[in-house]
Amino acid sequence: MRAIALGTLCNNACIFCAQGELRANESGPRPVAEEIARIEPGEIVAFQGGEPTLFEELVGWIREADARGARRIIVQTNGRRLAYRAYARALREASPRLALDVSLHGATEPMHDYHTQTPGSFRQTVVGVRHARAEGIETGTTTVITRSNYRHLVEIVALARGAGAGAVHLAGAERHGSATRASDRVLPPHELVRPHLARAVAEAERLGVAWLAGGKASSPEVRERFAGLGEVEAVTARETVDRLARTRLPVVSEALLGS
Repeated sequence: MRAIALGTLCNNACIFCAQGELRANESGPRPVAEEIARIEPGEIVAFQGGEPTLFEELVGWIREADARGARRIIVQTNGRRLAYRAYARALREASPRLALDVSLHGATEPMHDYHTQTPGSFRQTVVGVRHARAEGIETGTTTVITRSNYRHLVEIVALARGAGAGAVHLAGAERHGSATRASDRVLPPHELVRPHLARAVAEAERLGVAWLAGGKASSPEVRERFAGLGEVEAVTARETVDRLARTRLPVVSEALLGS
């Protein structure tokens, strides 16, 4: 997988953001022409931020990656700009191989907006996922598990599916960036997360949603829907729940949760 980092500029200010104060010094995208020129046919390419959709060049970069033969082009985004249907259409027209990894951190507006520290971000993100679905763009969501949302993972999975996501990624918050200073209110104890995560995985299976959680996945292919995650093991939700019943080891590792 070829990850192309565009910089830290973002229109959210998430309480767990790994880039933290680095965002304040960003004014534009990093040069990416040479990285795009190195794309090999058949590669998976991921555009990462910050927030990639803040850059007007993104549609052109996607088009160039497609022309160079990328097998899949992933944009990791908060999805807010896709609340404008015309923008969602422009992304879809740039490449039929485009997929979106959209950040969704709550089942309700107060829950999500608390994490992003950006009022109104929830509404735009959910509408953005719906517009992506309407335009035929393959879309998954990523939820960072925190003290404030771990009890609501089942509802978040259901919301993602209802909005049109075909996959969900449930990822532990890490002690980096903004979360370093606020770890006591961001990082949940893994023993508390464990049963809620198991139920969320089971709900994803029930709804027919592909899932990735704690290094496990519903299928090997789901890895391609998310950028930079490394190898995952394909298991079923039933096996995961059974494993939880047999062992004290968490599905989400201590390293993943930053504890």
